[in-house]
Amino acid sequence: MIPGYAQVQEAGAFLKRKGVMSRKAGSFSVSPLAIGTHLGEMNRVDSLLYQEAILCAVDRGINMVDTALNYRGMRSERDIGECLTEAAAAGHLKREEIVISTKAGILPGDIDAALVPKNYLREVLLKREIIQPDEIQVLNHYKHVLSPSYFEFAIGESRKHMNIETIDLYFVHNPEYSLIPLGEREFYRQLTRLFVKLEDEAALGHIRHYGIATWDGLISSPEAVGYLSLERIITCAREAGGEEHHFVFIQLPLNPDKPEARQFQNQRVKGRWLTVIEAAHELGIHVTVSSPLQAGAVPEKKQALSTVLQTEGILAAMVGMKRKEHVEENIEAILI
Repeated sequence: MIPGYAQVQEAGAFLKRKGVMSRKAGSFSVSPLAIGTHLGEMNRVDSLLYQEAILCAVDRGINMVDTALNYRGMRSERDIGECLTEAAAAGHLKREEIVISTKAGILPGDIDAALVPKNYLREVLLKREIIQPDEIQVLNHYKHVLSPSYFEFAIGESRKHMNIETIDLYFVHNPEYSLIPLGEREFYRQLTRLFVKLEDEAALGHIRHYGIATWDGLISSPEAVGYLSLERIITCAREAGGEEHHFVFIQLPLNPDKPEARQFQNQRVKGRWLTVIEAAHELGIHVTVSSPLQAGAVPEKKQALSTVLQTEGILAAMVGMKRKEHVEENIEAILI
């Protein structure tokens, strides 16, 4: 496995050489634009396109890659692993220069093993007793877990797929999918237990930081089913890891159809109602953005991306870029 993890100085120097903007997030420097790997077919054709796009993105100065264990039946992580291994072997990239983020919580399938999610659950997760049947929460067509043993397994799988010893940023993926069926009291109890496991994984050097990647949870009304209180989540992190806990990131959508993160004062912190971006700043949390271009549906893409990247309090925006042409199209937004 490739040793090391992203660093402030090395990543900052890399971005300076490439002529792109650099933002600091505690222990590393990051480009404001990250390459996302969510959409696409689970086949070799799209894998080759993604690998070409990832290598192009890194060459042009995008030093953050975002993925998840369940993306494209585990192929997205494996594609990233091939790119990192190739670039490191050729001397084109140092591990300290690039930020890798991934996620788990939504139960995955494994396309290379010909296992769709329901079969992966039965043949791998349940058969090997990685999770227990009563730990599975079902919401619509999603199956979600907060089981510490599952996350220990998932982190190991992600590290293996990407051929890296340490994941820079690890997200609990859409935790609201467990919140809704569990109810608030049990959800926050289980979340604290999971954070204890993630603190252990950080102590082992398997991850550097962790957080939550959400869809509606952090931007919905406090009265809504599935609403996530950032202040309460940070309380869970403090109970799990003390004041030096490793929960320092969130991910949420921000685009013309979902402007709530910067407009809706729905998060209560120290008795004041704030937007989630303001609340994150108050609590010392970095904010990353998903779906800034609504999977390409935004008509004025350049303007929409520029607006997100220039929003005060946003560290980086994850943009799905399956082709190198998409990289070339979007890179202008972060050139110095």
